[in-house]
Amino acid sequence: MDTQIWYAIFSTVFGGVSGALSHVGEIRTLGMLRVRFKSMPDAFRKCRVAAHKEQALDVRSFFCVWNSFINSLREEDFISDREKDMLMAPSSSSNLPVVPWPPFLLASKVPTALHMAMTSKEGDDHELIEKIKLDKDRYNAVIECYESLKIILVCLLLDYNDKRIVDDIDKIVRNSMQNNTLLEDFKMAEIGKVSNTLVKLLQLLKSEPTDDTTERKIVNALQDFMEIATRDFMKDGHGILKDENERKQSFTNLNMDVIKDAFWREQFVRLHLLLTMKDSAMDVPTNLDARRRITFFANSLFMKMPRAPQVHDMISFRC
Repeated sequence: MDTQIWYAIFSTVFGGVSGALSHVGEIRTLGMLRVRFKSMPDAFRKCRVAAHKEQALDVRSFFCVWNSFINSLREEDFISDREKDMLMAPSSSSNLPVVPWPPFLLASKVPTALHMAMTSKEGDDHELIEKIKLDKDRYNAVIECYESLKIILVCLLLDYNDKRIVDDIDKIVRNSMQNNTLLEDFKMAEIGKVSNTLVKLLQLLKSEPTDDTTERKIVNALQDFMEIATRDFMKDGHGILKDENERKQSFTNLNMDVIKDAFWREQFVRLHLLLTMKDSAMDVPTNLDARRRITFFANSLFMKMPRAPQVHDMISFRC
């Protein structure tokens, strides 16, 4: 009896220590997954290099595998379309200066930054930037939103004068950032109105237009967004759109092929999520089996497991 008791104690302790050293089941919750997610591409790279003697792989190689895994969860109906959009990483590069992590890692980052900007006082530019930079993910999400919006607008507009207006606004923003006069040159109290108008525009863009009426709604939403951005948000933006007639004639010539393209619709969905996701997105996915599969997938990258032998070296099941 004493031998059995001591054996049970020894096996429990030895199994626990061995499992901890082998990183078995380290990731058990979605919170732990979010904390360890950014180290998953490097773990994936090490697994690939060790198995196939390949050279260094970038983060997009991991994103391809991750997206295939998330797509399989959607095909089996473990997650909804919205949850899939939150979990998916961008399928291809859009020349962004930051790594575009899946949206579920960036939940509430941009809304929080917008609230900080709305409550900031004139002259506190440096303090505002430093507060946003305290959370690196929040800072990168803001950068991604701005750069993505500029890329979308430039590709969406066909008229040269419309593109010039976007470039002029971009120059003003960058000069304000460089000179630390962002709060002096823009009315931050109106940034919420700008965000809401942009969300309405993105909502129309990510819903593929089916008729001329929908296309007209997109034009109207774009014109409203540009007017609010230049007249309400920018303190010296009245000269960009000089009069009512010019406003009605601007931003009417759009590249509808871009709107219907799957790549760009993915960008519209991602930007819409970054602007609207709240803290509740941290519970994605809600399906328990989907959570179990995701945590198992993540754990498989960190566990120390023996390498599978080559097929020709395997022992046959036949005697």
